[in-house]
Amino acid sequence: MGPDLDDLDRQIVAHLSADARLTNLELAERVPLSHSAISRRIRRLEADGVLLGYHARVAPEALGTSVRAFVAVQRQPSVPAVEVARSLSAAEGVAGVWILSGDFDVMIELAARDMPHYSAIMLDQVQTVAGVAATRSMFVLSSVRER
Repeated sequence: MGPDLDDLDRQIVAHLSADARLTNLELAERVPLSHSAISRRIRRLEADGVLLGYHARVAPEALGTSVRAFVAVQRQPSVPAVEVARSLSAAEGVAGVWILSGDFDVMIELAARDMPHYSAIMLDQVQTVAGVAATRSMFVLSSVRER
């Protein structure tokens, strides 16, 4: 079970989830606490593993990656899912890796410059990982909401 969060902690987390660049003073304007109390709570939320990091969302096109796909991976039963997931996380263009329940064992998010680049990553890096039995790709057509 995770750490106990009160309503003020949840408000802080919600505001930082929406905009991680908020200063403690700006948070104090939105949450009924002083900026020093906000600072203490943020340090505790970080130490407790509630706040895992602060990230910039970057337009994929700005990085030259116009092809984005989610790739569902089935593993060979003799290879642990965590081992396959760790190996896949080292592949070029992998933006995220999740271990799943259901028909597939691992899901990766992959970004590539174009289809030839995507094909090269899949053929040379993803499908050659020890324990990968099958893959199914689903291409992102447009993004409606991301966090």
